[in-house]
Amino acid sequence: MRPVMKSFGMFLRQIAGDSMLYLVLAAPILAGCAFHFGVPALETLLCNVFSEAAILSDYYLLFDLFLALMTPYLFCFVSSMVMLSEYDENMACYLAVTPIGKRGYVVSRLFMPAAVSVIASVLIMRFFTLCDWTWLNMILASILGGMLSVPVALLVVAFSHNRVEGMALAKLAGVILLGLPVPFFIGGGAQYLFSVLPSFWIAKLVLGGNYLLLVPAVGASLLWIWALYRKFERKMG
Repeated sequence: MRPVMKSFGMFLRQIAGDSMLYLVLAAPILAGCAFHFGVPALETLLCNVFSEAAILSDYYLLFDLFLALMTPYLFCFVSSMVMLSEYDENMACYLAVTPIGKRGYVVSRLFMPAAVSVIASVLIMRFFTLCDWTWLNMILASILGGMLSVPVALLVVAFSHNRVEGMALAKLAGVILLGLPVPFFIGGGAQYLFSVLPSFWIAKLVLGGNYLLLVPAVGASLLWIWALYRKFERKMG
């Protein structure tokens, strides 16, 4: 465990030395402020302009869900950028044959950042959500968001050759978040066309309060992780 912690410390030092990555980690706080203060102000403005009682307030939960998943997504994006840099510099192969090993490298670069992102997501939701959340739902949404972010990082690293390609692919990988608005706007059986997306099940779980949906939510994330880890492992050697 000690070599893994040292590797994670190296990971943190690389982030601290890269101003772009440092700012990315601050983005969830900025987004939280924008959602918490900007969306209600916009709601008041729109209601006054269109003489409606509510326009955006029915979708406050959707804003909260995006905020919950944004934090792990950005944390793992940063992780993928670090791994791509290490791959370009052949550091990844070197670290894999040190005492941390390939498994320890993956833990320190993927799973530990995802675990930290869960804690950060809970804290950000605690202060910036628009709806009243129970602690249980906040923790579950954050954990599921952390699980969802791992395949995003795997996808970026496995199919990119450098950080420029990685940044472009990370935007495309954001498609995995498109399952969130589906239960809010699409009814009936048609919504299950998006059931392959873990974000769809997260939204269904929080919206309906049916905790049995944890099973497909976790299962969908594990399926993505399993499929992408094989490609990731081949690339990292």
